[in-house]
Amino acid sequence: MTEVERATGSLYGLWRDTPSGFVEDVLGESLWSKQRAVLDAIVDHKRVAVPAGFGVGKTHLAARAAVWFTNVYPVGTALCITTATRFRQVQRQLWPHIRKVVPRAGLPGYCDTVQYKMPDPYGNDFVAAYGFSAPANDEAAMQGIHMPHLLLIVDEAGGIAPMIGHGTNNLLTGGHAAMLAIGNPAMDDPASWFEELCIEGDDVSEPTTVTIPISSLDSPAITGELAPYCTDCPSGVARHSLADHMPDQDWVDRTIRSYGEHHPYVIAKVYARFPKGGGGIVVPPSWVEAAMSYEDPTGDGWHRLCDLGLEGETAQHTVREGAWVRLGVDVAADGGDEFTVYRSVGDTVEFRHASAGAANDNQVSVAEKVLEEIHAAQSLADALNSPTPCASRSTRTASATAWCPCSNGGRRPAGTARRSSASWCRSPRARTTPAPSCGRGASATRCGWPPGRCSSPTRHPAAGGCASTSTRRPPRSSPRRSCCPRRADTPRSSPRRP
Repeated sequence: MTEVERATGSLYGLWRDTPSGFVEDVLGESLWSKQRAVLDAIVDHKRVAVPAGFGVGKTHLAARAAVWFTNVYPVGTALCITTATRFRQVQRQLWPHIRKVVPRAGLPGYCDTVQYKMPDPYGNDFVAAYGFSAPANDEAAMQGIHMPHLLLIVDEAGGIAPMIGHGTNNLLTGGHAAMLAIGNPAMDDPASWFEELCIEGDDVSEPTTVTIPISSLDSPAITGELAPYCTDCPSGVARHSLADHMPDQDWVDRTIRSYGEHHPYVIAKVYARFPKGGGGIVVPPSWVEAAMSYEDPTGDGWHRLCDLGLEGETAQHTVREGAWVRLGVDVAADGGDEFTVYRSVGDTVEFRHASAGAANDNQVSVAEKVLEEIHAAQSLADALNSPTPCASRSTRTASATAWCPCSNGGRRPAGTARRSSASWCRSPRARTTPAPSCGRGASATRCGWPPGRCSSPTRHPAAGGCASTSTRRPPRSSPRRSCCPRRADTPRSSPRRP
């Protein structure tokens, strides 16, 4: 055992704070300026975002980061995880680089398809790095992975689903954990998780996150920067510069001529920036950003929502007196998709709720959340003196819920009895607002309104039943007036007369 191993626990512990030095001294490779900046940023930041253009060697760079991290710490204390949008990207793009580097540099251990195994002090094979791809809506895929030293590499980060992207934060707990997210900016996914991460990295108030863009114009083939020799080509190929494999000015010029300088493809793949519109998008993100930056109107007839005195209302924007309140609900199917709620007040739209996975397994809880949002929206409509009650629309009717036709559109949780009273309905209107005068029955059964709900001049007596002197029965075609309609499969109390 060398002195370095005794002091650091690893033969390569001296390069723990200089990944670029590890690549040059241990792997025997050279780096150009942008590659060096990205690798060394992993040491000082918890999240490193790298939006990159085509052909700048982002996957090559990610493989060197994985090999460095797994070798500079004692075996059994460090783990590198690699992921991408699809498993074939993990298996056929990133890991071939790792499988090639490890034996060529004489590093300990060996690689199989998507695993790097190293012998631990007890003679066992320890998996120091592995690759996988998580399903887009599997929130649990980014949980339960812990190690004293952890590096998460997200390749092709532009295509990572929001749920998986936000789930990466679950792995960055503890003392020493870091993430390298690298990829092309997405052309067709405005406000993606990768874009949010890159924006965060440009924010000076987020010191643990940094963004280092690498556009195709940064290629040494264009800038003239000295580039290292290529080490990936077979030994029979003549020695040549790595710049020979990178974008040159001719490729950039042809791409711009083909698409136009402001086309989303050019913005994303050449300039390594996130497109803000075009490409068949109905509502370009640039319109949304302009609307968000628009100054709120003030004066008579305008109200700031948080100043209305409603419990739980925190929205800061202003709306006009009498504005309509509407809800849009996307109910997850069997808990597998996202359950989302958005609210529109006048001409503003705001996000209210989103959940997925196990959080949506209980459809009664989903229905209760919808009902809670409806109640809050109706309270807001009342506070704004809206001329119409809150309107809600769901894109999917969950099998475990049913609509309540009371004035605010509340929902009855599955499994509760269908009864004429509104005991299950939390709507203030269902409980306190009297029904229109029936004037058409000698009993609550005949008039269709339960005791306490009929607003006939002669109220329901305490004993129950309508005290109206009228004995006229409602027409046979009139539906029974109750808070919840009778199900079609519920047997009638008496057979239909032929």
